[in-house]
Amino acid sequence: MWQKSLNHQNLSEEEEQSALRKAPSLRFRFILTGFLVIGVIASLAINLIFDYSQKLADLSYDRLLRSALLQMDENVGLMRNEVSIDIPWSAFATLAQADEDRVFYKVESLEQGFITGYQDLNSEPPQPPVLDQMQFYNQEYSGEMVRFAWIQRHLTDPETAKTVRIVLGQTRLSREEMASSITQKAVEVVVFIALVAITLIIIGSHLVLRPLHRIERALEERAMGDLTPIEINTPKETHHLKVAINHFMARLQTNLEQLENYTADAAHQLRTPLASLKALAENARDITSADAHSTNLDSSERQYQALDNIVKQCDALSQTVTLLLNQAVVSHRLQTHRLEPIDLLPPITASCREQAVTALHKGVRLSFDCDLKETMILGDAFSIQQMMQNLIENAVRYSALDAQNDTEVIVQVSEFERFYRIKVIDYGDGIPDLEKERVFERFYRGRYDIAGSGVGLAMVKDIVDHHSARIEIVDTEPKGTTFQVDFAKFQYHEGVL
Repeated sequence: MWQKSLNHQNLSEEEEQSALRKAPSLRFRFILTGFLVIGVIASLAINLIFDYSQKLADLSYDRLLRSALLQMDENVGLMRNEVSIDIPWSAFATLAQADEDRVFYKVESLEQGFITGYQDLNSEPPQPPVLDQMQFYNQEYSGEMVRFAWIQRHLTDPETAKTVRIVLGQTRLSREEMASSITQKAVEVVVFIALVAITLIIIGSHLVLRPLHRIERALEERAMGDLTPIEINTPKETHHLKVAINHFMARLQTNLEQLENYTADAAHQLRTPLASLKALAENARDITSADAHSTNLDSSERQYQALDNIVKQCDALSQTVTLLLNQAVVSHRLQTHRLEPIDLLPPITASCREQAVTALHKGVRLSFDCDLKETMILGDAFSIQQMMQNLIENAVRYSALDAQNDTEVIVQVSEFERFYRIKVIDYGDGIPDLEKERVFERFYRGRYDIAGSGVGLAMVKDIVDHHSARIEIVDTEPKGTTFQVDFAKFQYHEGVL
C-alpha cells in the first residue's frame, strides 16, 4: 500500500555526518540573508551620509563666503564716474577661519573692465546671471577645486551707471576635512549598528530555529510505534508544520490499523479454505487407504468426489488470494495516484469483455447497453475496471443459480445533467433489505453456499468513496438486484482539460 524508496538504506554515522554537511543550512541562509540586507542598508546609509556631509560642509563654509562677499560688495562705489573698491580686512579675516585654504577674488566692471584681484580668474556661474542674486558653485582654478561665490549688481548715480561683478573663491580643503570627519564618525556609528544587528541576527536565528529542534527532539525521544499527536507548544510560524506532521501521523496510524485489520481478516479467510483442503485431503487419503484393494465403483466415485472437492477448494483459495492481491493493488493506487480526466467507457467495456466468457460458461447472457460516445470524469481507469469486474462477476454468480431459466446481466451507462450513472442489472434472487447495508463489509457473505470471498464489494465501496461517487442497491423488477453507481461529470474549464 505504501510506495517504497528504491535507494533507502541504513546509513552509517560517517555517512550521516557527510550527508548533514552537504545538506543546505536554513540557519546559514537566514544569517546570509541578514548579512546581505544589512550590507545593502549600510551601503545606502553611508552614501547618504557622504552626500549629507558634503552638503553640510558647503552650507557651513558658504555662510563665511557669503559674509565676506557681502562685506566686499558694501565697499564698492563710484568716484568721479569710475568704480572703486576698498576691500576691508574683516572680509579676509572671516575666511581666515579656514586657515589651510587659499582665497581668490576678482572685481570687474562690464563697462570699465578689470578693477582688482586675480586678473586671470575668468569664472562664470553655471546658471544664467541674475542681478543681485548670489550664486555658489564649484570650479577648478589654479590646479585646485575651488568653491566660488558670485554676485553682479548695478551702481548708479545722477551722472552714470555701472555694472559690477564680484567673484570670491576659497579652496575646499577645510570643507573636505569637515565632511570627512562627519562621514567617518557616521560610518563608525553605522558599522557599529550593523555589527550589533548581525549579532542579533545570529542569536535570533538560534531562537527562531529552536521550535524546530524541539519538534525534532520530541520525535526522536518517542518510542517506536508511537504515532500520537505532538502536543508541545510552538510559535505560529511552526504551528502549521506541527499540524501537518500530526495529520501525517494520523493518516499513517489509520493505514497501519487498516493493514492490521486487513492482515487479520485475510489470515482468517485463508485459514478456512486451508482447513477444508486439509480435511478433504485426509478424507481422500482415508478413502484410498481403505479401498486400496477394492475394485468397487462406489469407492472410485467417492474418491473422485473427494478429489473434485479438493480442486474446488483450491479454486476458491486461488480466487480469494487473487481478490486480496487485487485489493492491495487498488488500495496502493488509490493512495499514490492522482485522479485525472478519463473516459468512463473503456474500462467498462474492457470489464464486460473479460467477464463475457465466464458468464457464457455459466449460462448467463451479458449485454452492454450504452449510446454515449464519451463520458469524461475525474478518476483512475484501473480502479474503475476492477470495480466493474467485481460488480459484473457478483451479478453473474448470483444469476447463475437459476439454472432452469435463461438469465441475463445488463450493464447500462446513462447520462444525466451533472453525472453519469452505471447500472449492473441481474435477475437473480435479489438481496434482502436487511443485508443491503452489510454487503459492502469486508469478508461479509450473505450466503455461504455460494462460492465467494466477501472481498469484492468491499473493494467496490472503497473505489466509489475515493472517487466521491455514490453507490446504491435497488431491486430489479420482477426480481433481482441492480447496483447503480453515479460519477460526477468532469467540468471543462478554459485552458484546462
